Parts: sequence; structure tokens; C-alpha cells
Amino acid sequence: MKSSTPKQTPVTFVNRQGLTLFGVLEEPAGAPSTDIAVLLLSPGVKMRVGPQGLYRRISRELVALGLPVLRFDFYGLGDSEGALPEELLRDVYNHIEVGRFVDDTVDAMDWMQKTRGTKRFLLSGLCGGAITALLAGERDSRVAGLFGIGLTAVLASRAADASRYMTEGQVKDWRGAYARKLLNPKAWYRLLTLQSDNRLIGRIVGQAFRQYVLRQSAAPPPAAPPADDNANPRFPSAFFRMLSSKRPMLLVFGGSDRLQWEFEEKFVARHRERLASMPPFYQVHVVPDANHVLSTDAWQREMLDVTRTWLRRHFSRDVAREAVAASA
Repeated sequence: MKSSTPKQTPVTFVNRQGLTLFGVLEEPAGAPSTDIAVLLLSPGVKMRVGPQGLYRRISRELVALGLPVLRFDFYGLGDSEGALPEELLRDVYNHIEVGRFVDDTVDAMDWMQKTRGTKRFLLSGLCGGAITALLAGERDSRVAGLFGIGLTAVLASRAADASRYMTEGQVKDWRGAYARKLLNPKAWYRLLTLQSDNRLIGRIVGQAFRQYVLRQSAAPPPAAPPADDNANPRFPSAFFRMLSSKRPMLLVFGGSDRLQWEFEEKFVARHRERLASMPPFYQVHVVPDANHVLSTDAWQREMLDVTRTWLRRHFSRDVAREAVAASA
């Protein structure tokens, strides 16, 4: 399969807020031979090219495997319409970490399915793109797998209202976690002194009343992090939802990236027993000495080699057996 001269098309589509999003669709030469495509999701505020053009290199490698790749700017970033209201960068990151751009991701899948007939998606991205991929995978069953770089399991700040980005099913899960705290005096102190997330609690209480009226049962609650912890409360449920549905995940970290240690300490260590009981569908690869954005050629090459092997292991019917080396 010759993919050294892929087709590259500027595209636009409208998200559910009525904002026009701009991107680039890269496709192998000739008609795509698969119903699966990659969405390479923007990292933080770096937009669709990624830091130092990283996303362009990733796209070339994936297209060489026969996979179409869509890179686009989320609303308020790059060429896309809209604006972000935060004054501090850490607060922008915080909103991303709890799901700000999941709707845009789902809208991109809808557009690809409508215009290209794509039925399955692999989601990928660096940092904020990786956590957006994970949260979108929890919501949408069209996500067949994800491979993320520097996935963050913690919050950059506490400015975001997580309840704005949660589905009704996720709120139901949290209901059980808060119910267990009713006998905890410290929880009541935090509530009365306005230290708790009262908007989220309000949604939970409101839904609990509606479900009581409708006599609906609650799902098993997720493990709740300590009140003074910066672990992302949405991370565990999304991760375990992917595993329970046997959708593979590849997580690549730089050996010098603090996010790798935070993932191990604030997620893996706290859920080791449950992880051991789940299907073995996630893989972690650490690039020795590498930084967060894998800024050297050698670090990027190792990440791409691992990704190619992972894709062939889990999606052998969707990728080319012999990849054409992408130009530097």
C-alpha cells in the first residue's frame, strides 16, 4: 500500500454550540480500506499541530499504516470559533481535565460518521488530549481504543465545575459515594463551611430524588479520593469503563514526566486490587529520561515504534502490515 503521498484536506464542521471548528483530515493515498479512523486531540492550548509539530509526525506515521487521521482545534483554540473565559492557564487545564472538550470530540465523531461513514474511532493525544480521549471513551461506545501520551490523572487546579461536564449516568455513580459520607463528621464540616462542591452535590441530590420517584436502582459507586487530594475524581470511572468493555489502551509516559509518577501513585496504587481483577487491556510504556512532550527524535521514535506494535496487536485487520516509512 503506497501512503507516502497521503491526501490532506482542510475541513470544518459545526459543534453542538453552533461554533465552526477547523481541522485537517489526512488520508492514505486511494480509498481507505478500513471503517476506523484516528482522532488526534489537541493538547491543552497547543492546538492541532501539537508541541514542536509532534502531531504532524504522529499523523504521518498513522497514515502510513493506512489509518485516516483527523486533527482539529477545539472551540476557543487555534482557528476554531469561540472563546475561553479563564484568566489563568491552570484553570483552562482544569476544565479540560474534567471534560470541557468531550462534546467537541463526540461532535467530530458524528461528523466523520456522517461524511465518511466511519463507525469506529481510535482516540489519541498528549496530556489534555489524552484525558479528553479517556472521558470521551467513557461516554461513547464508538471509541474502539485509545493511545495517549502523558495522560494526566490529577487536576491542575480546582476552578472547574465538574458537574457541568458529567452525564446523568456519571452523576448516578457519584450519588453512592456521597451517600457513604453522610456518617462522616468531617464531610458535614466541609459541607457547612462551603468547602464541598455544592453544585455537584445539588445535581446528585436532585437526581436521587427523581430516581427515588421513578424507583430506579443506583450503580456501584466509584472510589472517592480524599477531600484534600488533587486526583481527578472523573478518572477512575472512565478508566474502568474502558477496561470493563475490553477496549485497549496504550499509555506512553516520559521517564522524567511527573505525570507518570502521579498516575502510578494516585491511580494505580489506590486501585491495584481492582485493576488486577479487570481484563488486561491497558499497557503502560515509559520512555527512559524523556520529558513530557517527547521533544527529541529518539524519544518520539520509541513512542511511535511502541504505538505501531500496539496497533498491530489489537487492530491487525485495520492497519497495513508493512508501513511505509514517513518522511522526516
